[in-house]
Amino acid sequence: MNHDECQHYIDPVSSRLRKLTEANRSLAEIESLDDLFPRLMDLAKEVTAAEASLLWLYNSESHFLEVISISDDRFGDKAAELYKGSVKLRIGEGISGWVAQNRKAVIVEDAQSEPRFSKQADKQRGLTTRTLICVPLVYREELLGVLSVLNSMNKPFFDKEDLAILESFADLAAVAIVRSRLLEHRIEQERFRAELSAAAKIQKLFWPKIPEIGEGSHVWGFSEPALSVGGDLYDVIPMPDASWLLYVADVAGKGLPAALMMAALSAKIRSIAPLQNEVHKLVANVNKEMHELMSEEGFFATMVMSRYWPRTGKVHIARAGHQYPLWVMNNGFQELSNIPGIPIGIEFGAEYEKAEFVLSPGEAILLVTDGITEAENEKSELFGNDRLTDYLKLATGPPWAQGLLEKIDSWRGDAVMNDDLTILELWRDPQG
Repeated sequence: MNHDECQHYIDPVSSRLRKLTEANRSLAEIESLDDLFPRLMDLAKEVTAAEASLLWLYNSESHFLEVISISDDRFGDKAAELYKGSVKLRIGEGISGWVAQNRKAVIVEDAQSEPRFSKQADKQRGLTTRTLICVPLVYREELLGVLSVLNSMNKPFFDKEDLAILESFADLAAVAIVRSRLLEHRIEQERFRAELSAAAKIQKLFWPKIPEIGEGSHVWGFSEPALSVGGDLYDVIPMPDASWLLYVADVAGKGLPAALMMAALSAKIRSIAPLQNEVHKLVANVNKEMHELMSEEGFFATMVMSRYWPRTGKVHIARAGHQYPLWVMNNGFQELSNIPGIPIGIEFGAEYEKAEFVLSPGEAILLVTDGITEAENEKSELFGNDRLTDYLKLATGPPWAQGLLEKIDSWRGDAVMNDDLTILELWRDPQG
């Protein structure tokens, strides 16, 4: 070879290595799978000088190979429609299925004489496949799919050099697919975190601004979800006869689904509360109104609801499967455990009962969720009823709720919250 010939001669191996390097650089710039798959197909054709390429992705749930992307110079944009008849393969079925099952590449010099090749697919597309290569897409022992190229454009059939170049390209493609999946997953996580943050801000709007209820009586409430949002709920609602409706509810579950159900429950109670004078009948109506929605979605909610008249200290309480209310006095407390009732959303038409008593000056009612007694410390020990009892016996008040929360926070230490926590306290000033 003379000097001029050397200047114009391009080593085929060097040319293909350069194409692989360029392909790798191109793939590294793509983050979206939607953008990646078509580019993979174009590059697969380019590095092997093929007429067409197909990307089969493995669905680990259905155990099928599914055509995700196609590039065919002979049909352009119509290629996807022409390949519709062969969009799925069982593992082991056809050449691509065999490659997926055995995780070995296959080069077919004469497709028409290959028994594993489906001639029906050619017939559907109105073309003839002469030669093809199928290589598995594998990343760290995980099967991602199969990459196929069809019909060499500049020679009668693909050869071992084409196979080697496509196997190298498949390694790059597998890394690119996993990288794009991870990036999309990270973006989705960031989006979800942003949505949760927005949901948490919205949920805080459901917490009532604690009103002044007068006559020497006061209310204090607090709620903290274990996650960004939760299913606990409390409210203080003025009634037409100068009484107040106070309740705490706990939707079974955590996170966004429970928070959405909590919002629905809050809206329902607010809408029907002024129409019902008896607190136990109000709980029954809430159960009827919410039963269909909750039962269809697999939710239920516990609740304790009280109605309070500040002028007299009269209290009516109904309970729907919730933690028992605590009637706290200076010399101890009484757990109001004689109020039956099943959770909201369990049984349509369930009936509820009420308890009646008078709250004397210096006394309080604590309505809490199980996040109080089931709070865990760093040793996974529960705060429990005994510690709650000890606190109420030794603490001075009212009010008692804020001190109880401080006690729980101190006892929990650095342990992560394991459940939503809510407390609502109603108390009367001691006599002067």
